[in-house]
Formats: sequence, structure tokens, C-alpha cells
Amino acid sequence: MLYLRDAVIDHIERALEPIRNSLQADGFDLQVEGFENGVVFLIVSAGPEACHDCLLPQEHLQLRLEDRLKGIARVVRLHYPEITKPSH
Repeated sequence: MLYLRDAVIDHIERALEPIRNSLQADGFDLQVEGFENGVVFLIVSAGPEACHDCLLPQEHLQLRLEDRLKGIARVVRLHYPEITKPSH
């Protein structure tokens, strides 16, 4: 059973590669935290040079992720970084 789970996570990782590459170009990363009962858990994290203005709104990225994972995961749970903008 563990082998099947690992195979599904590998499939998820490959499906997410284009979105991950786009996020990494703006200083973010996309990580698969887990997969259980058809639910995939994803985390977007910000690096030190992240362009917060470049990050898609969470709702838009959620839709893109769900589209990429259609047929692989029933539900996508996405954790987004807290964006704090410097005060002027």
C-alpha cells in the first residue's frame, strides 16, 4: 500500500512541475505535504527574495492546481504564505 501512495505522490509531483517552476521564478516554492484518501495537501512557501506582488491570489492558484490534479486527487488543500507588505 505504501508503494501505491508513493506512486501517487510521484504522479502529483510531476503534474505540479509547471506550476512549481512558475512559482519558483518569483521566489516561491510549492511542496506536497501529503496525500490521504484522495486529498492532497500542498504548501506555498515564500523565499527571502519572493515577489509578493507576483503571487496569484489564492483562489486563482487553487483553481489551477485543481485543474492540474483532476483525476489524481479529489480535493486540494492549499496552505498559502502570510503576505505582509511593508508600511510606508
